[in-house]
Amino acid sequence: MPSPAPGHPVTAAVLITNLADDLLIVQPAKDKRLPWHLPGGIVEQDESPLDAVRREGREELGLDLDVQEHDLFAVEWLQAIRPGRRDRIAFLFAGPVLTKDDTDRITLQRAELGAWRWANRAEAESMLHAAIAARIVGPLQTPGSAVYRETRHEGTL
Repeated sequence: MPSPAPGHPVTAAVLITNLADDLLIVQPAKDKRLPWHLPGGIVEQDESPLDAVRREGREELGLDLDVQEHDLFAVEWLQAIRPGRRDRIAFLFAGPVLTKDDTDRITLQRAELGAWRWANRAEAESMLHAAIAARIVGPLQTPGSAVYRETRHEGTL
């Protein structure tokens, strides 16, 4: 009899840009030494990755994000890097382009986020966690052209 499916944790994040094509990045509240991230988080039980991105937008930023199925940007399988951890699946969606009026309405969830900012492509690549920065390939707004990636850590377990 085959073993049961391992049940990979799933995360979902969103690429939010402004009119200058800068990327909205967020800083975790718990430790300002940690790399910056994209808005998003864990997909909860009985929730789709798309619903998770919308929920996280409301919770973390106080914004109702108009993100649709065709906005899927990338999907990545990430091999666990430490014993006892599970491999996981990460969904990344291309989100909305925000205006100044939109950004004026951002209200951070202070328990999770310490700050947000706009970063150009080079700044974002240097400030984001390396695994997250690696997912952002090509133009930031490319509906209907999702990328699939695998991140392996051979010999690190």
